Amino acid sequence: MREDTAFGRFFTKWIGIVLTFMLFSHVATALASEPNQSGDQPQTDIQAKTEQPREPEVRLNKEYFKGYLTDTEDILTAPARWESTDWIKASVVLGISVGLFTQDDKIQRWVQKNKNTTTADISDDAKKISTFSLPALGGLGLYGYIANDGKAKRTFLLSAESFIVTGAFVEFLKRSTGRYRPYTGRSHDTWAGPSISGNNDKLSFPSGDASSAFALASVVASEYNNAVVPPVVYTAATLIALERVHSNAHWASDVFVGSAIGYFTGKAIVSFHSAGKENNISFAPMIDGNDVGFVITYSY
Repeated sequence: MREDTAFGRFFTKWIGIVLTFMLFSHVATALASEPNQSGDQPQTDIQAKTEQPREPEVRLNKEYFKGYLTDTEDILTAPARWESTDWIKASVVLGISVGLFTQDDKIQRWVQKNKNTTTADISDDAKKISTFSLPALGGLGLYGYIANDGKAKRTFLLSAESFIVTGAFVEFLKRSTGRYRPYTGRSHDTWAGPSISGNNDKLSFPSGDASSAFALASVVASEYNNAVVPPVVYTAATLIALERVHSNAHWASDVFVGSAIGYFTGKAIVSFHSAGKENNISFAPMIDGNDVGFVITYSY
């Protein structure tokens, strides 16, 4: 059995780093918001400068679960409210997806041809990250409820919603398109079409692991928007996504579309539950001959 590399040991500890920095962020925020009463400045002026807007509390109740349906509905009906800038952003995402689709076979052959021990080690590390992601999220939620930490609870609940809603979108696409995985030896443009069977060979598009990774990372990065957490979680999500191509389980376009669905869904759900922000994401199916895709737009 191959021993873990130093690189691998670092990335398998990323979750601990993230959770630790989250705790420090809580402490720093709390200290910064405490008024300094030693000076002559009026207390009201100090409070006006130190008070920070708080995001609405997210509670584990009937309204929270009802939000799964209403948020999904908002996402699916948003194309009716698109503006010109939304179409431009959607076109960029679609353009990259189509570009990758045309090169899927070449990318797949190049990656498989250039595998080595280093890429294998990184791939193994990515699998470990993926395995520990959900337990880490559960740990964050447990901490939030034990310590009555509002931000931790909010992050846990929004991440869970993002994960489940993203999973529903991805599962629908997988069974609607029936794209063959690269390890089957089929060409990148081989689609079996709609099916309810659980044949894993025909569930390539889009990547579930990539979508789940970015569904969680986008929420955590939004809630803990500082210099450390976003780079760490997005690096971890990217490694998970790339591992699916390295393992020959997905085409490059599967991974990109899955990552985009997870990212934009997470961002939208955070926006839906944030004060003063509008619902600004939408999905729309695209079917062009034998090609099946998803147009995604998100307004910042």
